[in-house]
Amino acid sequence: MDYTSFWVVVLLFVVAVIVIKNVRIIQQNTVFVIEYLGKFKRIMAAGINFKLPLVERVAAKISLRQQNFSINGKYPSKDKVIVDVSTNLIYAVDPSLEGIQRFTYVLQNREQSIGAIIENSLRTYIAKETHEGILEKKEELALHIKTDLDKQLEEWGIIIKSFQIVNVNFPPTITQAMSEVVASEQLRKAAENKGEAVKIQAVKEAEADKIRKQLEGEGIALEREAIARGLKESFEIMKSATHQESKEIMAILTLTQYLDTLKNIGMTNNSKVIFMDTQIGKSSDLMKQLIATYEVKDQK
Repeated sequence: MDYTSFWVVVLLFVVAVIVIKNVRIIQQNTVFVIEYLGKFKRIMAAGINFKLPLVERVAAKISLRQQNFSINGKYPSKDKVIVDVSTNLIYAVDPSLEGIQRFTYVLQNREQSIGAIIENSLRTYIAKETHEGILEKKEELALHIKTDLDKQLEEWGIIIKSFQIVNVNFPPTITQAMSEVVASEQLRKAAENKGEAVKIQAVKEAEADKIRKQLEGEGIALEREAIARGLKESFEIMKSATHQESKEIMAILTLTQYLDTLKNIGMTNNSKVIFMDTQIGKSSDLMKQLIATYEVKDQK
C-alpha cells in the first residue's frame, strides 16, 4: 500500500468514527434537545437521527412519559392543628416544540421549584380550613391545588394529569379525640334506635292487649248468652216436668249453677285450699235464701 492509499484509509476510518459517534437512536416517548454552538436548534424525535459533529450537542434528554412528583409536608390549619399531608403530582412534558423548550430552559432547579409551588398552595388552602374540614374536603383540596398549579406549570412546559391527596394525618391527641367523638355519636344513635325499638314494642304490646281484651269480652258475652239460653231451656223443661213455681225452679237452677262454679274453681291448676261447709242443712238454707230472694223480686 502506497502512502496516499494509507491516508485515504485513515481518513475514511476517521469519517466513519465521526459518523458513528454522531448517530443517535432515540427510544419511543423520548426527545433530545439539540443546540447549535450553544443555542437551541432543534428537537430529535424517536428513531434514528444524526447531529453535526463539533457544532451540535445534545443539551437535554427528555422523557414524554407521565411522571410522578411526591411531596410530604406539615401545615397549620385554621384551628391551629398541624396537618401532615402527603401528595402526588402526576404530570407530563408538553410535547409541543415550545413546551419542550420551556421545560428545558425556564427552570434552574425544576424539582425544587415544583415542590415550592405545591407547598405554597397547600399552606394557603389549609390555613383557611379546620382540620375536620380538610378531611371532608380532600377531593376539593386536590382540585384546588390542581387548578392553582395549572397555569404556572404550563409556563414551565408541564401538563398536569392528576393531583392526588394521598394521606392526611393529625397529631395522636387530635386523632384520639376525633375517635372519641365518633364513638360517642355512634352510642347516641344506638341509644336512639334502642329507644325507638322499645317504643314500637310497647305500642305493639298495647295493641295486642287491646285486641286480647276485646276478644275476651266477646267471649264472655257469648258465654253469658249461652248460659242464659241454657237456663231458659232448663227452666222450661223443669216447669213442664215438675209443675213447680217459677221461683222454686229459678232457685234450683241458681243453686246448681253455684255448685258447678265451685266445682270448676276446685279443678283449676291455680286453685288453693278452699274451706266449705258441706252439711246438707247449709244447702237447704241456701235454697231457702234463694227462694226468698225471688219472692222479694216478685213482690217488687
